[in-house]
Amino acid sequence: MNMPDKEAEHWGGVARGWSDKGYANELLGEQKRKTYIDLITRWTRITARQKILKTDLFAEAFSVEQFLFDAIPAKSAVIGIDVAFEIVAEAKSQAQNRGMDAGGYLCCDVKKLPLRDSSIDLIISDSTLDHFPTEAEIITALKELGRVLTDGGTLILTIDNKSNLTYPPYFIIRLWMKLGLSPYLIGRTLSLPRLRRALAEIGLDVEENTAILHYPHPDGLVRWLERSLRYLSRGRLDNAIRKWLACLNRLEGSKIKYLTGRYVAIKAVKRGAS
Repeated sequence: MNMPDKEAEHWGGVARGWSDKGYANELLGEQKRKTYIDLITRWTRITARQKILKTDLFAEAFSVEQFLFDAIPAKSAVIGIDVAFEIVAEAKSQAQNRGMDAGGYLCCDVKKLPLRDSSIDLIISDSTLDHFPTEAEIITALKELGRVLTDGGTLILTIDNKSNLTYPPYFIIRLWMKLGLSPYLIGRTLSLPRLRRALAEIGLDVEENTAILHYPHPDGLVRWLERSLRYLSRGRLDNAIRKWLACLNRLEGSKIKYLTGRYVAIKAVKRGAS
């Protein structure tokens, strides 16, 4: 079985069991959705003529944290991709239920896109590339995203923040997964300086970078804490939890944001041919 097949099998299995495992986090998802919509609104202006690529569809298929249906106009030309057929099918269903055009949703590998060179105006990649077991695969995916982006086109990308004070050595992450404490593969990531260099090497200039969603790594601890507090309080603490998450999010404006942010976010623009 080759690597794309293994990835598809893994994520298909995650998708088939997701609704039964209690991973839904309404309040954290709400905060994530608001954060991503704000990020996209700050960093780009979406027009009806743009061709847009979304690099995975897991949130759109299963999660309250999806933002694509809210941030993108309903009739926009969106290509949404995922490596697992089950995820693509569910995302299509969710999109159609909201009146969105899902005709461009495809099952494919982000490291080998079935798209023409310079055919996409805007790429949104939200924590897609930090689910690969090697850094080399991240670089391969970045090169492929650069290939399909038009000259002057924009990439908005988020990836696990290696500088977060709670980001553990990778052997700890492997142990975490081996013990079954993560519902899916937690992959490698790149430091912000390494990410900037990689993008520059493939012809993309980073115009903006920040750190978003300020809470510890891995997500499991925060997800468990939210679910426990909501269950024990029977929902009476919901507003307090919302305020707590919003307060933590204000750290994006601080000098220590790269020590506390769960993800690094970048806006990069592809240089035109000289």
